Amino acid sequence: MADTAADVLSLCRAVRDATTMLHLTPDQQRELLACVTRAEQVATPHPIDRAALGTEVRSIRSILVEIADGPISALMADAAARIVGDGIGRLFS
Repeated sequence: MADTAADVLSLCRAVRDATTMLHLTPDQQRELLACVTRAEQVATPHPIDRAALGTEVRSIRSILVEIADGPISALMADAAARIVGDGIGRLFS
């Protein structure tokens, strides 16, 4: 689980850094950043609540797949899919 938490935190940093490249409206950006904040909070305590972590990463992935645009969103959605292990991303699904 430690690797998963590190992967989630890495994804969260990437999403924060690339928010302006995702072609989201201000409201959509706020929603995405709220999901990122929740995922970071769930990924940091020990022990980690695996179910809650999966829920938050799926929320991030959903926005990246359904709303965001551009190649960077596809890469991040696939990273999220690998973290939750269900393989539903944009590039390699």
